[in-house]
Amino acid sequence: MHSPLSTLSSLVEAIARTQDPEAMMDTIVARLSELMQVDVCSLYLCNPEQDTLVLAATRGLSTEAVGHVRLSLNEGLVGHIAASLSTLNIADAPADDRFVYIPETHEQAYHRFMGVPLIHLRQLIGVLVVQGTEAAKFSDEEEAFLITVASQLAGALHHLQRSGSWLSTTPKDAYQRFQGIKGATGIGTGRLWVVDPHMLLDQVTPGMHSDAIAEKADFNEAIEWVAEELEAGSGRLGHHLPGDLQALFNVYQMMLNSPELKQGVEARIDQGDNAAWALRQVIEGMAGLFDASDDPYLRARSEDIRNIGQRILNQLLQHERQVIETPDEPLILAGELISITDLAEFPLQRIRGLVCSGGSSLSHTAIVANALGIPAVMGLEHLDPDLHRGQRVIVDGNRAECIINPPEALLNEYQRMILEEQRFFQDLEKLKDEPAETLDGFRVRLLTNTGLLADATPGLQRGAEGVGLYRSEIPFMIHESFPTEEEQLRIYKKVLAAYAPRPVSMRTLDIGGDKQLPYFDITEENPYLGWRGIRFTLDNTPLLVTQIRAMLRADIGNENLKLLVPMVSRVDEMAAFRRHVERAVESLQKEGCPVRMPAIGMMVEVPSAMLLLPKLAPYIDFVSIGSNDLTQYLLAVDRNNPRVSALFDHLHPAVLVALEHILQQCDDLHLPVSVCGEMASDPVAVLVMLAMGYRSLSLSAFNIPRIKLLIRSVNRTALLPLLQDARRLSHESDIRALFMPIVDAILAPPTSENEGADSAAH
Repeated sequence: MHSPLSTLSSLVEAIARTQDPEAMMDTIVARLSELMQVDVCSLYLCNPEQDTLVLAATRGLSTEAVGHVRLSLNEGLVGHIAASLSTLNIADAPADDRFVYIPETHEQAYHRFMGVPLIHLRQLIGVLVVQGTEAAKFSDEEEAFLITVASQLAGALHHLQRSGSWLSTTPKDAYQRFQGIKGATGIGTGRLWVVDPHMLLDQVTPGMHSDAIAEKADFNEAIEWVAEELEAGSGRLGHHLPGDLQALFNVYQMMLNSPELKQGVEARIDQGDNAAWALRQVIEGMAGLFDASDDPYLRARSEDIRNIGQRILNQLLQHERQVIETPDEPLILAGELISITDLAEFPLQRIRGLVCSGGSSLSHTAIVANALGIPAVMGLEHLDPDLHRGQRVIVDGNRAECIINPPEALLNEYQRMILEEQRFFQDLEKLKDEPAETLDGFRVRLLTNTGLLADATPGLQRGAEGVGLYRSEIPFMIHESFPTEEEQLRIYKKVLAAYAPRPVSMRTLDIGGDKQLPYFDITEENPYLGWRGIRFTLDNTPLLVTQIRAMLRADIGNENLKLLVPMVSRVDEMAAFRRHVERAVESLQKEGCPVRMPAIGMMVEVPSAMLLLPKLAPYIDFVSIGSNDLTQYLLAVDRNNPRVSALFDHLHPAVLVALEHILQQCDDLHLPVSVCGEMASDPVAVLVMLAMGYRSLSLSAFNIPRIKLLIRSVNRTALLPLLQDARRLSHESDIRALFMPIVDAILAPPTSENEGADSAAH
């Protein structure tokens, strides 16, 4: 056998060139049989239910057996490998007691046998087997090579194995399920309607011009066309959108008119680039700043920049969207990304769901879908909408699933669930102005998280009692220089005014590490433990003082500002921050600005802050627990790393111990404390925190009604024995199982009924 490294590289390259999943499996067994010079190479995959192994591809055994040979886990030599998750290398397979002869395979002539399990993120994907006629074990070198190959192939085969598309030889209109990312909860059914893209921005190639003046004129005309298009779209959707959510169009207008965009493109045209190529480079530069961010919210903002760039390109190249009369029936819109302006082109009453191959739960598409009550599933990487045009589709936003061509029984079950869900949410609307108070009188304040003015209305419409976390990074990341005090003032004032007199906790700039700015490069090996948050802003005092002054001035007439400091790990950080605020107040008052001293809070995200609370107390007025980062640092798990993200769980016993410790410390120190992050939207986690005694949660706007219903439906005293039991448990899944029956009993319409849909499918 050749060098293991070179042969492995050759195999990986061959697979990378194979786009079709079934062809990919055939390539694997064919290339491996050649590289290892064996008579047989076979790939067995677990069916999606993980209860049997199916022969998915082979070179050497009968091809008629593919898709038909099935083995139970622990049945035969292949089943033994799957059950034991260990390699098996034997000289004479038929002589082994565990051997099971399957006539369809015609494998009676083969003696030597070696198989290795395919495991991805602790899950069994399948088994890879090689066989030969010689009665001798494979060498140690060959065994090591096959183990190495298996470790590389498991990840590549993971999505294919889960999809189940390889199990059947039926045509593309067969019943299929695709798993994505939750964009907006709810269920919808309809015909799949693909939102066809124009020429994509990333398809633009380098080009020069012969007339800079003409190129600039074309570019500016395209800007004007897009501005008019946005204005028209805002008008069409406006009366359907709840209040200021129309500001999403304003956000696009702001990007459209930003000096960075216009001046950047014109500068490149002056350098010789044609308008399309200049536009692509500028848009990619602006979007790249957000792509580099560790914060998923900020990362999602790159989509907005690319959306506006795509719109300009469409006009620039004069590729008008083909006008096609949409059918008068419910539609599921599909595409790589669906922007708010795409939505405005369809009759809103016909849109029953959105499926996007790109995007995330923090995309503007998801924000709008939440506001409009349209179920949405994002990040469906393995769904090709073009293959399923016009087919019946179910969008299950509760489980982040897209179901193509569902059986009649499954479709009927989902239709019943849709009616149940509609009644459920109609009942929730009655709770908007009701307090989040348990049956035995324990009152909880529900706040919302936001980052743009456009996010404000969903929180207000759903009964938010204020903003628990306002992310202030956006103005800094859409500029090519630090925004001025006046620029920040205008933004902050609108946010504070939207919520007045409700409190708004504005987090100071959380930049640094991998959140790159074009005008302040930071390169670090470990950004999670690097120059970010309060460390960065204290080291750049003028920047911090400018932001503090803008926030203080924005508070004039609103009187609802609270300042929140991120990533605190030391006492001297909070002491220094408070001094800066006090000096800014004094300075502004001397300038004639009637500012006031706001409450100052700190985010507990770093474990050291949790342990230093008594020493930090003199410098703070309240505490906000950043549950996402606190969990990440306590468990040493990067939640964005797919290899370990399954280990990230805010119900981990260590996290719960930390939460109880923080609450006790804050009670002793008379410090109000709130929890923000994904934990505040998790019904089970809410019950746990309710039992602990937390009285303030900050969560996504869409989840406020459900969490309010949950709180209003329980007795806190009845949760206390469950909390005692939870303290004795050692695994987060056991803790979740302890509280889940209560959640199911209260929130059953949009959640647990889905299990019925599963059974209806089989």
